[in-house]
Amino acid sequence: MATPVLDLGGRIEAACLGALAGEAAAGGAAGAADLLGVAESAAATGGFVEEDLRQRGLQRPSRSGTAGLLLRALPFGLLTPLDRPRLRRDSYRCVSLAGADEGTAVAAVAAAILIADLLRFDVGTTAVRVRQSLLEDAPAALLEHLAPRPGSDVSASSEPASVLQSAITALAGADSLDGVLAAASGGPAPALGLAGAFAGARFGRDAVTAIDVERLAHGDRAVQIARKLAERAESIAVGV
Repeated sequence: MATPVLDLGGRIEAACLGALAGEAAAGGAAGAADLLGVAESAAATGGFVEEDLRQRGLQRPSRSGTAGLLLRALPFGLLTPLDRPRLRRDSYRCVSLAGADEGTAVAAVAAAILIADLLRFDVGTTAVRVRQSLLEDAPAALLEHLAPRPGSDVSASSEPASVLQSAITALAGADSLDGVLAAASGGPAPALGLAGAFAGARFGRDAVTAIDVERLAHGDRAVQIARKLAERAESIAVGV
């Protein structure tokens, strides 16, 4: 029997706000718009629907660079965290629609699986589970990045696999959203957005209680989208 997700709605909301907090800390585009845009589409349609994504302009590259596409994969991990084949398929198709190369697309799938498992497990267990899931599909170079960097130092590289590893490293070295973002601060902007989303999924509602949603740029919109995504996720889980 699968380990249940406790307070899915709270964790989805925290992930969305965490990404925005990461973007605020980065001082520039860090992928939060990518996450929220796809989350809004997934909440409206129930998954990957190419026409809807195109209508929202999500066939275009990310303003955060190639690594920003990793955040477009996250809503599918939040939407169907217990349905591995579905979240893998939807996240892959979503970033491929935006022109991601194969390496970026597989890294995005890894990010979606990571956030899905962080809803239920600690970062160490999650990293092991994700590596096992991708053992036959991912290149060895990506598998090596699915673990914290030695010494807890994040990389300045903007290459998607390195950004993903920086977010994992930051999460492994802290136990609060602020701590995670501080740990990720040496990396590129998308690493902060990704780390913030991961922290929200892992730590849940408590991670974002100190955030002033009204003062956080796009905070109110993020909460609205998160709640709609949570409603859709819960309806899918019970087969409605």
